[in-house]
Amino acid sequence: MFKQKLTSVVSNVEGSIGCLLIGFDGIPIDTVYRDQELPQMSAIAVELSNLLDKFRRLQVYDVGEVNELSITAGNVTALAKVVADEYLLILAMNAEADVNRGQTMLRLICPFVEREMV
Repeated sequence: MFKQKLTSVVSNVEGSIGCLLIGFDGIPIDTVYRDQELPQMSAIAVELSNLLDKFRRLQVYDVGEVNELSITAGNVTALAKVVADEYLLILAMNAEADVNRGQTMLRLICPFVEREMV
């Protein structure tokens, strides 16, 4: 159901490796890779969801909502965006890829994904 939107992100971000939609529980909903699956992507996705969940709990301290996060580990940059409060869009890219373009593409497909989640 989401494969077309995830594919458009991967196709439109030079240097992208793959795009995932997962729940905060770490269970993948849909995944698209440019060439081949990145074996450690599942582990990165779970850790990003755990990290974002911890940041979300900081709302108790009036820090504000954290809806996006990016990390670079080795030669992979991963962007994560919260969707519909219970899901994450994650884009994995080469470390040299255009992070701003990746963020823009995730923001563009976010409303579609949210509508489909309801």
